[in-house]
Amino acid sequence: MKSISNIISQALKQCQPSAEDVEKLTKVAIETKSLVSRYISPKVVDVVFGGSFAKGTWLKDEVDIDIFIKIDNSVNDIEFGHLGEQVGLQSLKGYNPYLRYSDHPYVEAVINGIRVNVVPCYDVLKGKWKSAADRSPFHTEYIKNNLDDDQRNQVRLLKKFLKSVGIYGADIATGGFSGYVAEIMILKYGMFESVLHAMSNIGVENNVISIDKPDEYSIKNFESQLIIIDPIDHRRNLGTAISAESVGKLVLAARSFLAKPSFDFFIKNEKKLSENYEGLYPNLVIIEFSYKRRSPDVIWGQLKRSLNAISKQLELANFKVIRGICVTDQQETAVFVFLLDSVTLSPYTEKIGPKIFMRKETANFILKNQEKSLITWVDNEMRVSTLIQRETTNAKHFLKLLLTKKIESTGITKGLKGDIQRLFRIYSGDDQTINGLAKEAVRDLITSDERILQ
Repeated sequence: MKSISNIISQALKQCQPSAEDVEKLTKVAIETKSLVSRYISPKVVDVVFGGSFAKGTWLKDEVDIDIFIKIDNSVNDIEFGHLGEQVGLQSLKGYNPYLRYSDHPYVEAVINGIRVNVVPCYDVLKGKWKSAADRSPFHTEYIKNNLDDDQRNQVRLLKKFLKSVGIYGADIATGGFSGYVAEIMILKYGMFESVLHAMSNIGVENNVISIDKPDEYSIKNFESQLIIIDPIDHRRNLGTAISAESVGKLVLAARSFLAKPSFDFFIKNEKKLSENYEGLYPNLVIIEFSYKRRSPDVIWGQLKRSLNAISKQLELANFKVIRGICVTDQQETAVFVFLLDSVTLSPYTEKIGPKIFMRKETANFILKNQEKSLITWVDNEMRVSTLIQRETTNAKHFLKLLLTKKIESTGITKGLKGDIQRLFRIYSGDDQTINGLAKEAVRDLITSDERILQ
């Protein structure tokens, strides 16, 4: 078995850009910034680099160039959005630019094979934030001033590790660790390996990452599994965007790598299907539908909230949801997949009531279930119990009813209700061959990353 230091040296060669890579990227960055800078005006105060390029933490062959246009803070929110669009689209008009959406629209284009983002932010003093992007230039300066060259390479290793495990990126689809969070973790712990040691030992009372002394009052109000204090805004918890699943995966991956170091943790992982995976197919319920195109963050947010809502409705109807997943092609198609304990239920269910000493509650329980009850009895714990016939015993039938006649009370996000009602398909894994996007979703749902399960 190779030592950790040998594996890290090997991994660093894969993620550290060469001098030629740096020269090519810098040339594109400077030329693009020059195009954007032509639009400096009383309202467009300055143009600055941001992101991993500016901070020197970008991965070889995996980099965007982020250019922030700083807009005078007297500009109102509507004009702010218009200015961001106008400057971005005009300055990059020779490269087929297009709009992307986050809290505000921004412009993206591909120049010489490199993705460039032109993002508006307000020109504000530290702490006087007006838009979600206003902190970004402060993040850039903070990292540039505090990371040394060795630590920049440690950041690259951590990013590559996170990416391999599938938890790199703060977008809603991933719910993982952002590049800035990776930088903060290296600043806190010094080295990639030290980050893994720290993550492998986190617990309920040991889940705060803060470069400075944390504000105990603020921490008490943070509810995420991992609390990461933003050093330029101590009231902001960077861990909010990280899902519990991603935190759990990092903890397991850190423990596994430290116990059994392998270069496999730095390459794209192909999850393995279990030998008996086809035995799970009858327990899968799949919902496919089309939607009107919208920004990736918007559709992913709607899908994830709706997935939770549908899962809750299934549980309320006594269908045990083992796992659920949503996927989209980010164009027009989306899929929900649920792995159930069983797609069908027995015709009857037992309802256990209060103990007979609770006179009022017992009377109410009997009255409430009188019409539906098949038999009622007192059990060995002196509780009143009753057997009633279920309204539905098939999860597919239940979901069809839910998505047609009862969709308004499901908790599905408003933005998806119309899309689903127009046309959807529900089927189980043994009804038909699973293809396309649904096949991708099923594979994600029923596979395991064996690397992190050492």
